[in-house]
Amino acid sequence: MKILIVRTFPNIINSNNYNVQEIGLAKALTMAGVQTDVVLYNGSDNDYTELIELDDDVYISVYHLRGFGILKNGFFPSLRGLTSGYDVIQVHEYDQLTSWWYYTGRDRDKVVIYHGPYYHDFNKGYNLKCRVFDRIFLKLRHNPDVIAFTKSRAAAGFLEDKGFRNTYPVGVGLDYDAFEGVDTEPMRGSGFTWIYVGKIEPRRNSIMLMKLVDRLLTDHGDMKMILVGDGDKAYKDEALAPVRKWIASGRMAYYPKLNQTEVGELYRQADCMLFPSNYEIFGMVLMEAMYFGLPVISSNNGGADMLIRNGENGIIVDSFELDDWTEACENIYNDVGLRESIGKKLKNEQYSLGWEVVADKMLEVYRSRGFLK
Repeated sequence: MKILIVRTFPNIINSNNYNVQEIGLAKALTMAGVQTDVVLYNGSDNDYTELIELDDDVYISVYHLRGFGILKNGFFPSLRGLTSGYDVIQVHEYDQLTSWWYYTGRDRDKVVIYHGPYYHDFNKGYNLKCRVFDRIFLKLRHNPDVIAFTKSRAAAGFLEDKGFRNTYPVGVGLDYDAFEGVDTEPMRGSGFTWIYVGKIEPRRNSIMLMKLVDRLLTDHGDMKMILVGDGDKAYKDEALAPVRKWIASGRMAYYPKLNQTEVGELYRQADCMLFPSNYEIFGMVLMEAMYFGLPVISSNNGGADMLIRNGENGIIVDSFELDDWTEACENIYNDVGLRESIGKKLKNEQYSLGWEVVADKMLEVYRSRGFLK
């Protein structure tokens, strides 16, 4: 069996500088014995093929295809000629027009979907887009029997509500190569250090997060904070206003942008990660922190629902009230035994976070459906 993963979004990305999920999954499937290649969007430039070596004489092909984008949908004129050489075509998101064309078209019996978003009140733009798509396209031509892998249980339920019958929540994997050469053992100093990694934006509830940090650092002289991320200037300025004094005093380190190796070193220095995001398709930084054995206090989002067993390998806060988050932070700060217990579980589960786990789940479905023997 040969699989072709098509990243349907019209974004040009450099696979050398960006952690491409499709490539991480393709590597894992190929190393499991199923040749898997990837299609990426190349804008108006000509098609070219990039070979990535995984082992001696083991490669994946990354096809950078010329295309054009309309309303965040990518279209690839040469894709049809490429797909004929593959047994399975994996497309992304049910509402991408290229995906819809394939899972409802003549090749529908060999198409699978890998879907991430789900309904959330905060996600108004996407909700509206889906209502329009469903009314115009899904109503016109529908394939409820297509295999739909999803990144979370919430995404599976979202598709089931639209009539998709074969949904499989498989999650997302971490590409360990992104942290090659970084020691995963803690390197924590005196006191207690919080960390947040991600964009500073309303979706990530950054204003509430900074109010929380200000309260914690005010109440505890031994606390520090590491913040990694950038955002729109106006919103960022508002969010950071309560903590400017901590940045100036050195108790809060702020890095607008870092590479993966540098972020890995910061995870080692922290005692707990804070992640009060309103909405997440998955939240790769959750996996990154957990890979380094770092306890996480998170909202209940798509990734946390798949990764965190509340009180066992992390903490989930079911509200966005500042007092509730303060209580959760105080509990993990004061309870050294809880932190050590969570950290030990995370280290034991460290290599259950990789793409190979997702690949195994997918291959099990392929076997059960007769694609693979």
